[in-house]
Amino acid sequence: MFKREAIMTMCGAAGVAALLLTAGCSADAAGSGGDESASATPSATTTTSASPDSSATGSPTEESSEPSETATHDSGEAGSASGRCESPELAGSLVPDEGGAGAGHYGVWIVLKNEAPETCTLQGWPGVSFVGDGDGEQIGAAAEFDRSSPHETVTLEPGASAQALVRVAQAANYGDECGETPADGLRVYPPGEKRSLFVQNDQLELTACADIDDSLLQVQALQPAS
Repeated sequence: MFKREAIMTMCGAAGVAALLLTAGCSADAAGSGGDESASATPSATTTTSASPDSSATGSPTEESSEPSETATHDSGEAGSASGRCESPELAGSLVPDEGGAGAGHYGVWIVLKNEAPETCTLQGWPGVSFVGDGDGEQIGAAAEFDRSSPHETVTLEPGASAQALVRVAQAANYGDECGETPADGLRVYPPGEKRSLFVQNDQLELTACADIDDSLLQVQALQPAS
């Protein structure tokens, strides 16, 4: 009886030892898998971080090319090289077109004077729009171009002027939907320029339509001032 119990005890101990051995192997295996997994994660992180670096290398190149083109276009360097008159060199004024009034409209001359010490040129149609509210806000639609008007190049010596006739329709003829609004003057873009100058209204009673669908202005091309 004792012998049988001893044998059973030995078998039980062997079983326990086997269980402990199996558990130890499992723990070692789990430890290895964790290490491999941990070492694989930094590897993947490195790959992911490399992608933004390569992308970032390309992005600045594309971004820097756009401002470069814009800066060249806005700087007026091309205009200076060709002798084109630029906004900072010009002074503007408005002169009534005496006898130019017709049925439902009147005329205004935009005069641009070259105040630079060098000769410059203007050619084509200026961009024109009403401005008001005391802050230069555009009122209504910009002027349409009278494409039938002569548009030869005008050469301006220092102190010389060019002029363009603007036909202004009477806002009252457009009814209540027009939204009649007094204008402080005109915003003028010389041909080929993205910079404008404000030409204040000192002699005329300019009235615009707030409705942008109503175009009250039609401008002719610039010509030498008489």
